[in-house]
Amino acid sequence: MRRSFSMPFAAALLAVMIVPGARAADYGAVFPGILMDKVIPPTGREAKPQAKSNRPLKVGFLPTAMDTYYQRVLAGVKEEIDKLGGPGTIQLLVQAPKSQSATDDQVRTMEAWINEHVDAIAVALYNEGALEPLIRRATEAGIPVFLFNSPVADDPYYVSDIGYDQSDGGRAQAQWIVDRYKDKGEVKIAILEGLPGPHTAQRMKGFNEVISKYPNLKIVAKQPAGWVRAQGLSVTENMLTAHPDIDILVALYDEMALGGLQALKARKLNGKIAIVGYENMKEANDAIKVGDFAATVDTGAKEEGRNIVRAVEQFVIKGEAVPKKIFVAPKTYDAKNISTFDPSDYIYVAKSTK
Repeated sequence: MRRSFSMPFAAALLAVMIVPGARAADYGAVFPGILMDKVIPPTGREAKPQAKSNRPLKVGFLPTAMDTYYQRVLAGVKEEIDKLGGPGTIQLLVQAPKSQSATDDQVRTMEAWINEHVDAIAVALYNEGALEPLIRRATEAGIPVFLFNSPVADDPYYVSDIGYDQSDGGRAQAQWIVDRYKDKGEVKIAILEGLPGPHTAQRMKGFNEVISKYPNLKIVAKQPAGWVRAQGLSVTENMLTAHPDIDILVALYDEMALGGLQALKARKLNGKIAIVGYENMKEANDAIKVGDFAATVDTGAKEEGRNIVRAVEQFVIKGEAVPKKIFVAPKTYDAKNISTFDPSDYIYVAKSTK
């Protein structure tokens, strides 16, 4: 169950969350846009803040795979490291599994970093159960573990969960639909889900919470499409065959939505069936500008990367506590506001030496 707090209570809770011996921080200033209503107390089993003097710090970065989303997260990580002085301050160790579900690769990497006794580990969870013993081992070895883009975080040993509420992303998709279709009679929706697991479950949870309040908005089909474009294409083709009168195609990741767009184009339906994506990939961004996509939800991937390094700086360099959750709000883009998006958010922008 997610805990919600009023702003005054959240602020008070932040004040008492500080680990004894650690100096309190103005979290709103350190982590811009942090959602204070996501605050939860620490468990007491996390690693303790440690003001390390050795340089460079060795920090492991372990996504579930190196796709377009994690490339953006990594860009934010690199830019924030540059602000701290670059590789002379933090030596970044990057290791990505060969696929989203290659948990064994993550396990081996975590084991190697624990044996190497790196200074901190940032890891994205796909299979929490498999990684939980490694998170505990790292913590017991004095290595703080920071999670990112991890929808399930019940492990008591991680220091902070960094990213956004996956359910909020699904809610944002649904709210965009509600705002435009709630008074338009029966509207048929088809959904491209990702692989079965917590990312899909949490996104769908948020989506259903909003859509279920409007009886005219009907989900007529939903099917996993593996997070990838090829399956997005084939699954959408099947859905169109079974439900040729759908009005909206929702995808829980833009890669699948782009596959869906291929299927629509083959039937000359692009622009006629609204596509609502998730992640604001560059191709999805471009598709909105030409009318092929209706909307996409940006979950702040690059800012997530910046927050990973900010958390490491606070916790490992300054020896200060950090919030148990460092979440920011997703933002929905469509034709009305897509021009406000800064395209540099897609890439690593090296710090100028001039």
